[in-house]
Amino acid sequence: MKKFFVASLICSAILAQGGFAQEALRKAVDSNNWKKVKKMVKAGEIEEIYCGKMSAKNATDIYGKHFKQMPDEAFAACPSQFAYGFGPKVCSMANAANACSGVVKYLLADGEKGSAKALKTLDEVAKAATKTKAFAKSSLVSVDTTVWKPCPKKGAARTKCIAQCKIDANSLLAIDHNVNCKSNPEQMVDKTIKVYKPSPVFASLRDGFSEGFWKAPMSVAGTYAALAGKYAAVLSIPDTAVTGLHYVKTWAAKHKGSSLPGGQLFRFCTAWKGKVDPILSAEGFSARCPVFKNFVDKRDKQVYKVKEIGGVDWFVENLNFNDPDGSMCYDRDDANCKAFGRLYTQEAAKKACPDGYHLATDADWKKLEEYAGGAREAALKLKSNGSDDYAFTAMFGGYANKTGVCTTMGEGAYFWTADVEEDSRGKARTMFSSDKDVGSISVDPSFYLAVRCVAGAN
Repeated sequence: MKKFFVASLICSAILAQGGFAQEALRKAVDSNNWKKVKKMVKAGEIEEIYCGKMSAKNATDIYGKHFKQMPDEAFAACPSQFAYGFGPKVCSMANAANACSGVVKYLLADGEKGSAKALKTLDEVAKAATKTKAFAKSSLVSVDTTVWKPCPKKGAARTKCIAQCKIDANSLLAIDHNVNCKSNPEQMVDKTIKVYKPSPVFASLRDGFSEGFWKAPMSVAGTYAALAGKYAAVLSIPDTAVTGLHYVKTWAAKHKGSSLPGGQLFRFCTAWKGKVDPILSAEGFSARCPVFKNFVDKRDKQVYKVKEIGGVDWFVENLNFNDPDGSMCYDRDDANCKAFGRLYTQEAAKKACPDGYHLATDADWKKLEEYAGGAREAALKLKSNGSDDYAFTAMFGGYANKTGVCTTMGEGAYFWTADVEEDSRGKARTMFSSDKDVGSISVDPSFYLAVRCVAGAN
């Protein structure tokens, strides 16, 4: 009777986001009093699940029973802890498709921000989900797609079709389709067809693994490619969406006689390093994988990649030197520093670069954006989810205000310059995941932003 009462109490409580936890539970969680939290949960004294900033392991140990009984509500209340601590288990539960789909999307989002931890957990989740028979069922539906269709035999329609053929033939969609716009012109046309639609869990995994190689930072692109290859058969990922050395060979052959897209080349080089240059050589290209200088910061032995861009040697990674008085990790999580570098106040940023380098000035940034095509378009060639033609790889690590409250991770990249405005505010440069321009803004110098160092003494 007691168990029934406890379960009824929890089920009727406010578990969704936005609800208010019992004050005593919140205080116990926020003060890391795990003994008291466990006691309250065991006694059924809680009105809702509350995780705060507890670790995934602690949350699973304490709320494991609730996670299993009410996966949808538990994921809504504690998405991070649930995904990382309970994800593989919930994706082995046939009746938890909604929660499993949520976990997959959550981990994919973290993976696209460059989190190696997220991709490791996602591999475990995918292993569990692909063994759950209920998730493997598919349904027949109508979908819109594009197919190759021969051009008309004559007239203005054929002329127009041939022009479109030349455009379509240079797209990645044609990488495994041999198009000859002179002798056998074709164009891609929209068409509605009947296909079997995978379950939401399988669909999320398939799309995430297929697209991740191109959307995620280059540092984890190879991991996405490996996951796509590993689960290609069970998730029905088409060969054209599985990036690997065979894909690179086809891509190089496709561009023979023309220039190679720099951003795509850098991504392949990052994923497969020394294995790409022999492919380029075999196809007669003089281009090779970008050569980075490795700079070792004598202060803490961290190694940074440096690349010459437009005649200037840039750090192509955010600085991660720990200044205890003027820097922090996003959300004070060391994993974020490892992925995105540290965030600094402007005063700390001016002193943070190692000997031989300095905080990039506004003039340095102007030279960079002009080299990349002008401020209005430069971000497309400089950011991690753009073409990244120069391997600058601006990542969206967000910022923190002067009280340390962090925001916009995954959306915005904010970089201090060494310049100060007339009102004593600092000048900063910005790029956003959804925009193509490099912005210039005035910021309170006590805010915490990222740092890129440029060769030259302070």
